[in-house]
Amino acid sequence: MRLFFALWPSATTQQQWLSSTDSLIKPLGGKQVPANNLHLTLHFLGEIDGSRTSSLQRVVDNLQPQLIHLQFDKIECWRKADLACLRANQEPPALANLVNQLGKGLQQAGFSIEKRAFKAHVTLARRLQFCAEQLPVWPSLEWQADTLALVRSRLTPEGSVYTPVSEWQL
Repeated sequence: MRLFFALWPSATTQQQWLSSTDSLIKPLGGKQVPANNLHLTLHFLGEIDGSRTSSLQRVVDNLQPQLIHLQFDKIECWRKADLACLRANQEPPALANLVNQLGKGLQQAGFSIEKRAFKAHVTLARRLQFCAEQLPVWPSLEWQADTLALVRSRLTPEGSVYTPVSEWQL
């Protein structure tokens, strides 16, 4: 199964993000991400055999996470990835710490992690027709991230469906 670790917002927060950014995203065209798929990916694992999920639980058990406060104040369009995403002007140290701890734990458990630098974002739309470098979000969207999730990604003809399979409080 395709898995990734993410900070997972409540359904209320997901809906708030969608409604607060809708008027900025629609003019860009493309396909908006459904509210119930909005999240902040920490580490994408790819296809993982189901028998290895207990190893992922042990990785999380060894973490020392803290609550993470984010303030999303802009939408960026990434031409190469062909997406629009919600971004924070500053990434808090607690977020970098969690990403690093999780990455080290995954590597020690024998999982591969992506080599590219982590760049915190929430994907709002894909396959854009127009691309704006940056759009301000006002008022900014505050989020106290308190849930780490192991998420399953299923590809369907309508698009990806993300379902948390395990959740932990930070």
